[in-house]
Amino acid sequence: MLYRLYVGSNNKTKKLEESKAVKITSKQFEGFTAYKGLGYWQGKKERCLMIEIESKNKKEVIGLAKTLAKKLRQEAVGLAIIGKMSFVAV
Repeated sequence: MLYRLYVGSNNKTKKLEESKAVKITSKQFEGFTAYKGLGYWQGKKERCLMIEIESKNKKEVIGLAKTLAKKLRQEAVGLAIIGKMSFVAV
């Protein structure tokens, strides 16, 4: 299953801690995609990071979301279940 996490800026510093989020994620998953965007939370604009992970273990992805929220001082981290993903090899 393909999951997407939405990580916002640090609630205290208001900065997007991209490298910290990537470091935390890479400890749990050897492959993922991360890209920056612009999101809105409670009517306020903030930089955000989307992390996409293909995994068979939903609990592990939810655990990562909770860890990211805690370590990056987030009120919450968004989690979207995108659907099935396949790899195409040459």
